[in-house]
Order: sequence, then C-alpha cells, then structure tokens
Amino acid sequence: MPIDHRARAAALREKAGGAAGQTDPALRQSILSRAAGGPALTAPYDALVTHVAEASYRVTDGEVAAVRAATGSDKAAFEVVMTAAIGAALLRFDRATAALEQAEYAPR
Repeated sequence: MPIDHRARAAALREKAGGAAGQTDPALRQSILSRAAGGPALTAPYDALVTHVAEASYRVTDGEVAAVRAATGSDKAAFEVVMTAAIGAALLRFDRATAALEQAEYAPR
C-alpha cells in the first residue's frame, strides 16, 4: 500500500498548528505561515522564525533568549523553533510536490 505523503503533510500541519502545546495555537499557526513566507510576526518572534526558516545558521543566542523570555519557558521557546522548522519543511514539500505535478515525466 503506497504512503499518502500529502495526507501525512496535512496531518503534520494540523498538529503543529492546532494541537495542545506550550504556546497558543494561534501563535503556532502564525509561525507556520511566517516560516512559509507569510506575514511578519511581532517581536521577538519574527527574527527567530525567519532565521530558522531561511538560514538557521544565523540564529543567535539573543534571539532564542528573547523568545524564551516572551514565552516564559525553554519548552515554549523550543516549540516556537520546532514550529518554524516544520513550517519551512512543509513549504519545501509543497513546492516539490507542485514541481513534480508539473513535470511531464511524473507518474500520475
């Protein structure tokens, strides 16, 4: 039985943005959107999320510390980082899937 990768990606998107967690689901949904090129977040989230999504080697201790202070815990700050990474990964998955669908040689 083939694996339905699209369904798994959709489930991941829903879990990352809606499941119970350390941070508010609305914040996580905004993080998923920003990591995929969506609208800017408020400080201190925007800098960290953008760096995680686009150039993770640029993340600074100061960005993480600012998010840790805003969220109130290491677990919540980790959740912000993971949500940004998931959002960036899902953007890449969506783009790759779209490219394969447009390719002439892609199995249908």
